[in-house]
Amino acid sequence: MLIVGCAKKPVDQKTSEPEDQSAYIDITGLTPTGEELSLSSLVGQTDYVLIDFWASWCGPCRRFVPVLKEIYASQPAGHLQILSCSVDQDIMAWQVALSEEQMPWPQMREDADHMCSDKYGVQFIPHTVLIDREGHIVAVNPEEPDLEQILFGE
Repeated sequence: MLIVGCAKKPVDQKTSEPEDQSAYIDITGLTPTGEELSLSSLVGQTDYVLIDFWASWCGPCRRFVPVLKEIYASQPAGHLQILSCSVDQDIMAWQVALSEEQMPWPQMREDADHMCSDKYGVQFIPHTVLIDREGHIVAVNPEEPDLEQILFGE
């Protein structure tokens, strides 16, 4: 089992906890091509959406990518979508990391106009949020065995 640590998010602003822990909060970020992508466009399309907050400079985040790839590949079509949301401030570093990691799911990055991590109270990364088809938050930062139990236990 891979143990994943956390790194402090490079933001001086105060973050807030989601008001209703059971309902997801829509976020919008920028794709690698600069287009906007919203979480709401993914929720309801599959049984689960896993938001993965990460950064190119975060070693534990990068070590978690192969675990996510394995979980993603093991799921039947329509069961799990992953949305990676980077807190990178350096766009080039993020794009290099995307090229190196080759994650086969949607990618977006927050910026000053799209502070996605603040909406979820993210203070450390990696940080994950699992949302079901109905838009309810099922788990926050589940350990790998717990995530597999939720996904495979149905």
